[in-house]
Amino acid sequence: MILELDIGNSRLKWRLLSDGGERLAGGFAPHLPEPGQDYPWRQPGRPAPERARIASVADASFNAALVRELEAEGTGRIDFARSTDRCGRLVSGYREPERMGVDRWLALAAAAERCSGAFAVVDAGSAITLDLVAADGVHQGGWIVPGLRMMRSALLAGTAGIRLPKVEVEAPAVPGRDTAEAVGFGTVLLARDFVVRRVEAFREAYPDAPLFVTGGDGERIAPATLGNRILVPELVLDGLARAEV
Repeated sequence: MILELDIGNSRLKWRLLSDGGERLAGGFAPHLPEPGQDYPWRQPGRPAPERARIASVADASFNAALVRELEAEGTGRIDFARSTDRCGRLVSGYREPERMGVDRWLALAAAAERCSGAFAVVDAGSAITLDLVAADGVHQGGWIVPGLRMMRSALLAGTAGIRLPKVEVEAPAVPGRDTAEAVGFGTVLLARDFVVRRVEAFREAYPDAPLFVTGGDGERIAPATLGNRILVPELVLDGLARAEV
């Protein structure tokens, strides 16, 4: 089996593949298991994966500890993906390609494999990233803005007495009737407006360009009104098999 990990800023996404590439299991997990618990890919009777492919934006100490755990479990080959200047038809637009976040690079690599022309990718997690790729496969650059939770945390940190509702009503274009709604609706609306306006501007040059959407808040901030929208929850993981390791 092959274990694939997308280690973000606040949690990790995982999946197990057969040697032939069939998805066997997957899901989300905290960076560290709760006391008395184990990582979810470890199940009684399930052998250790022979190989691990990892995309990580965590610090070096966390990565080293994870490697030790995987090796102790019996995983023989562990590869960390890196951002490079090229992957297939995709060409990095960064002045220093190796400095692009590996999760962004892998998402772009996976999307480039799925289409032959121009495209955009939005990944909505702790931060919201939006990247544009021209028809020739050259990355045009992108934007990084705070994610929904980060925006709300920053706002609430400087505002006393606000509590957000546990369940949000999805009506961001409607004005909030109390402070919690105003914060909840307003942050979603801000993120949506950013994505919609940038994608619409990109489609002035590339009208048929698909928008690949991933990340936990992807569906909320990339509305169906954007047209050619392709939801791929495991886009970063899909890139692991395509990018250089």
